[in-house]
Amino acid sequence: MIYLCIIFVSPVYFITRQEWRGFVLNSILYGLACLCILSMIGILVAPIFWALSVGHAGFTYRKELMAEHADMVATKMAEKLQNQSSKS
Repeated sequence: MIYLCIIFVSPVYFITRQEWRGFVLNSILYGLACLCILSMIGILVAPIFWALSVGHAGFTYRKELMAEHADMVATKMAEKLQNQSSKS
């Protein structure tokens, strides 16, 4: 569900995470893409702004997932070290 939100309406991802600076930047990029679609010449430029918007949201989501994974690994390692020291 998050991936669909990132691909189709990426500013909403930042609203749900309450990351306001990311929301402002992403809204500007997404808004430029939407405005470019309205003109015939801009329709060629719109995918660039859309890709930047989706890339920004995707990179932020990936960074968030990596931090969660690092916390899980650190917790498991701490548990293993604690179990080894209590057995010795």
